[in-house]
Amino acid sequence: MSKKRIIAIIGSLVILSGIGYGTYQSVAQDNPSTRSQHVKEEHRSKKRVKPATVGLDGKVKSKASESHSRAVSESRKTAETRKSSSQSEQTNESSQKSASSKQLASQQAVEQGSAVQSASTQSAINQSSQSTESKPVTPPTTTPQPVLEKVSVNVYGPISEGNPKWLNGDQVEIKDGDMVIDVLKRDLQSRGMALSYRGTGGGVYIKGINGLFEFDKGPLSGWLYRVNGSFPNHSCGNYPVKSGDVIDWMYTENLGHDRNAPQG
Repeated sequence: MSKKRIIAIIGSLVILSGIGYGTYQSVAQDNPSTRSQHVKEEHRSKKRVKPATVGLDGKVKSKASESHSRAVSESRKTAETRKSSSQSEQTNESSQKSASSKQLASQQAVEQGSAVQSASTQSAINQSSQSTESKPVTPPTTTPQPVLEKVSVNVYGPISEGNPKWLNGDQVEIKDGDMVIDVLKRDLQSRGMALSYRGTGGGVYIKGINGLFEFDKGPLSGWLYRVNGSFPNHSCGNYPVKSGDVIDWMYTENLGHDRNAPQG
């Protein structure tokens, strides 16, 4: 092969390569614009074509019919809600009426029971009052207590010492047959005070009381007594006492003149 032919072949290849490269660039530039145009047209077609609504029966429904169906469905739901609310209100009202009726019946039963009880109580009270009125009231029997008989005893010391009252109104219980000497013995013994005397019966003579004897305050001193303000003219051994008597024993220093005792 000659050199010229080789050069011609190479030149042809170069030319073919340039033509192919130019065609490739043209195609590459046209493809993006073509694709963009296709995408825009597809988007416009999707906007124009709206999906149809298919009903329960398989038929295609328009937008107006769908709105109408929704309105009808909402209307039915509202009617059902109102009906349910009305039934509930009726049920509540019936329950309230039933409860009121039961409460009224219970109250009437309580009032009737109270009236019956009140009548029974009043009848029992009436019967009790009639029974009380018919039966005479018997007072309780009490055993009378024996009345204690007592006398009052006083003892006075010497006037020169201020007329001291050694015993002041002692209440001494007496017994049947007691004499003044018996009462004096019993009282002084209960007080722990000494008594000195001689003789018996109508010959009893008191020598000393509580350690104070005759002649201790002079030759005219000694003991004398009186009953209810009076000076007896006989011995204390035969002077009987009675309930309520007041017996005074007094020490005299002048044979009774200082005690206003009678002489003779």
